[in-house]
Amino acid sequence: MKAQSIESDKSIALYCRVSTDEQAREGVSLDEQQERLTSYCRAMGWSENPLVFVEDGYSAKNMERPQLIKLIELVKKGSISKVLVTKLDRMSRRLKHLLEIIDLFEDFKVSFISISESFDTNTPSGRLTLQVLGAVAEFERERIRERVFENMLHGANHGKWLTQSPYGYDLINKELVINEKDANIVKRAFDLYLNKGYGFYSIAKLFNEEGIPSKQKKEWSIRSVKLMLSNPVYKGTLVWNRVDRSKKKQIEKDIEDWVVVENAHPSIIDEITWDAVQKVMDKKPVHPRSKTSPHLLGGFLKCGRCGAGMSISWSGPKTNRKRVYRCSANKNKGTCTSKPYNANDVEEWFKQGLLQLSKSINQSYVYKIAKQIQEDEKHIVMQQIHSAKNRYKRKVDAYTAGLIELGDLKEEKVRMDKIINELENRSSNTASINTVELEENLNQKISSIVDSIDILPIVEAKSLIKTLVEKVIVFEEKNIEIVLSSLT
Repeated sequence: MKAQSIESDKSIALYCRVSTDEQAREGVSLDEQQERLTSYCRAMGWSENPLVFVEDGYSAKNMERPQLIKLIELVKKGSISKVLVTKLDRMSRRLKHLLEIIDLFEDFKVSFISISESFDTNTPSGRLTLQVLGAVAEFERERIRERVFENMLHGANHGKWLTQSPYGYDLINKELVINEKDANIVKRAFDLYLNKGYGFYSIAKLFNEEGIPSKQKKEWSIRSVKLMLSNPVYKGTLVWNRVDRSKKKQIEKDIEDWVVVENAHPSIIDEITWDAVQKVMDKKPVHPRSKTSPHLLGGFLKCGRCGAGMSISWSGPKTNRKRVYRCSANKNKGTCTSKPYNANDVEEWFKQGLLQLSKSINQSYVYKIAKQIQEDEKHIVMQQIHSAKNRYKRKVDAYTAGLIELGDLKEEKVRMDKIINELENRSSNTASINTVELEENLNQKISSIVDSIDILPIVEAKSLIKTLVEKVIVFEEKNIEIVLSSLT
């Protein structure tokens, strides 16, 4: 009698679940599942009112489901006697997770019953059936995943876009078509970042203030701007199979496993601009003070004695305080003997230094910049040729293993030869750079920055300075060194 009393204090749990893509499937709806489970309880003579746990729109690939978590908590409290589902896959599609759940149920003397497969885990035969069914189901899912992957791989290799269209494009018949209105926003973002010195935060803030919605009709964020600026789709390149999403934590795959198709769709950003933006993003970021300090050289200025940063301090009586740039090692540690410098004087020296720089740029310096541009371009071309050859090698391996036809292999060979030919032509075209034009552009950029210092607000002027200047070193009175960015 005592055991019966304890059992009667416990509840029967009915667990119903559908994922988003199962909503319309016959026999899978939540109402259908609940009706079948309730009828089963009546047929078995279980008169007590069951607890119903309804999981709407959740996949069974993981255990992070609100109603499942709630059910498990009640099981651990000893409040549940039986858990019923219509089919095994309502509880989980992974054998590992199923066995973990069933072990938990067994520890708390809870029966797990699937009415379609007709077994009860309180019996040895029921538990064996469960494991066999789970193993077969998982094997079949792996086979389906392989077939889907092969189909998607084939589509990606032929330039078909396989996911949601990125901002700036519309998806029509699995092909990307430029959306001119959004594409102009993409171009503007690249220009703001590369030529105006705006950071991710500043671009997001500007777009939000102007009421420009993102792809999901939400506000822009640092992450969404960064993803846009680093996405190769905008230069016409399709990249697929880059990330392994089969596990809970996404892992980036080796570059040899990526599917990369150049010129797969119309580009919004030319390749030179896109590559230049990537180089800026790969550089060591400028100290945040260079963006937010209300003083022109905050975050840029370095001490000529010890190399430490110089920050703003104030000197003189309260009625006549003056801004000074002071070495942080001197200010905070006393380890440097550098003196403080009047901030207005240093900023004027900097402006005069930029003007002198524009007049003193000689051909040797321009040739140095041109050589750097050529080396960078050569490196990019070699990487892309290496990637094309690796893709062809994978196709050869697939053909040898009997996974693809000879026609597919020949098609990839033609594609590889075309890409290599285009890249080699591009490399030869950049072999000779117009140094006169390069010098003019450099001088024009310096002049625009000098003008901005007196016209624009400090923060905006500093954004322009950041596109040209890496740091400014002060040695003594009127003796400063302006170190230009490597991407001049």
